[in-house]
Amino acid sequence: MKNWILHLITTAGLMLAFVFVLTPPSARLAAGASPVPQERREKVEDMRRAEQLLRDARAVLASAPGEYSGHRDKAIVHVDAALGQVHEAIEAVEHH
Repeated sequence: MKNWILHLITTAGLMLAFVFVLTPPSARLAAGASPVPQERREKVEDMRRAEQLLRDARAVLASAPGEYSGHRDKAIVHVDAALGQVHEAIEAVEHH
């Protein structure tokens, strides 16, 4: 049961992060136009929410008792990687 919950939390956090990162750009952005400041703020707000959810998921994983045959630590590594991608996505939006 605990392993299932751990898997669920990890999967949900990663899915949320990747949904935001991999969402295709709008037609206007695909045409090469820069997002207006409001669109840029909205994108960053979504990414920051995803970042916070990933941090929360990481905290839950880190505080979970037991090692789960090393899977807990591997899940934390994946969450850390997702956090890195979210951070890079935020930087890309803020600096372009």
